Amino acid sequence: MAEDPRYHIRLEKEDVGDYVIIVGDRGRVERVAKYFENPRKVGENREYLTWTGFVSGKKVSVMSTGMGAPAVSIAVEELATLDVKVIIRVGTTGALQKNLKLGDGVIAVGSVRRDGTTLQYLPPEFPAVADVDVVNALIESARRNGIRYHVGNVYSTDSYYARLFDPESHSRYIEKLIKAGVLSVEMEVGALYVVGAIKRIKTGSILVVREELSEEGEYIQAGSRYEEGLEKVIKTAVDSIAILVDRGI
Repeated sequence: MAEDPRYHIRLEKEDVGDYVIIVGDRGRVERVAKYFENPRKVGENREYLTWTGFVSGKKVSVMSTGMGAPAVSIAVEELATLDVKVIIRVGTTGALQKNLKLGDGVIAVGSVRRDGTTLQYLPPEFPAVADVDVVNALIESARRNGIRYHVGNVYSTDSYYARLFDPESHSRYIEKLIKAGVLSVEMEVGALYVVGAIKRIKTGSILVVREELSEEGEYIQAGSRYEEGLEKVIKTAVDSIAILVDRGI
């Protein structure tokens, strides 16, 4: 018996559009879908909850993936079998640079990938970079929506708590990234960009800062500014799809 190419997402071609927004948290799916025309739920299996609607007359979808690179790589692999053309990630991120504030948007052009998943595909020398058309659309959309945003590289890690196991080693590594201008840390962008490149899917990401680094080096978390920023980042991602549609991309 042949293996089901969409065993995890449980979707068919007619269920999804050429453009897909992915989020980690299932609770954000409907927050994205409310900006679609005629949104409806089309699939739900494991962490993969999917809604589909229309933006500028084109079918678009939003899917949750859960946390981490393995789950994102599965989503991209299985969406590729449905001939998806563009995938944009909306997620959260922790600031590494002190000029990033709670609720700011981060448009990730590339990822310092320190995960295990992408190394199963390609060596670390292979760059994890976003598609230039998607990045430009996200920048244009961010400007139109009047949000405070930053453009640059992010750090994609596999472990949320490993930093507590050997804090000195972790701090030395993070300090190098800060000196190199890496904007923030998250867990999925590297996998999206690497697997997307392999599958010839245009990819991009816009993240909202959930943890701000104070001048004293302490982290300030979440709050109302984060929630307001998340809503703006969601709308920016949806509007960027309209820009891509208008540009015939």
